Amino acid sequence: MTFVLGCWQLYRLEWKNNLIQNINSSIVTPNFYSPDIVDYSELTAVKLDNDYTAIDQPIFIESKTNQNKSWLPCCHATFFSMIKIYSFLNLGWVPDKNIENIKNIIIQFNQKKDVNVYLRYLTSDKDFFIPENNLTSNIWFSVNRKNLEDHFQEKIVSPYYFVLLDSEIKSDLNPIIFLRNNHLNYSITWFLLSLSSIVMLLIIRRKNE
Repeated sequence: MTFVLGCWQLYRLEWKNNLIQNINSSIVTPNFYSPDIVDYSELTAVKLDNDYTAIDQPIFIESKTNQNKSWLPCCHATFFSMIKIYSFLNLGWVPDKNIENIKNIIIQFNQKKDVNVYLRYLTSDKDFFIPENNLTSNIWFSVNRKNLEDHFQEKIVSPYYFVLLDSEIKSDLNPIIFLRNNHLNYSITWFLLSLSSIVMLLIIRRKNE
């Protein structure tokens, strides 16, 4: 079992390296986002033109902190392009649930000609240990497609949501810092445990003989 876990961490290492390479390569010269393209890789950096407008209806994710800061991973945003689509804009870390601060960010987003963002997959999945979102009390623990559709009463066509990546609007949004890549260390740990288990079993077997 520990050997299998070590192999799984190597798989995760390759997956994470590909994500980092993808965001690093696309962040330099991002292309304009097209809703007609449905095969973007996760964390691809793109540009949004003036046809995309953010609406000031933020939600805040609870129980996540960064240097004692609350996490605002999702601000409700309505986007318009050649076809009408709805999706969500992640504004990143904010010190607290200051609505005026959020309004200022959204105003800058709407006034800027081209805004850099990167893409994340929008699903209805969540980790096992994350609590369920409470739509009645407007308390959120995860970005969940079905919950967002129910809350805002809008059908989300886009398979992605967007994360702000524009230093002229907000300077603390480097996606790489959120990608912890310790999988090599984890895999070495599991392989050492596997080797230790084999050695212990051999010692026990010899004693029993």
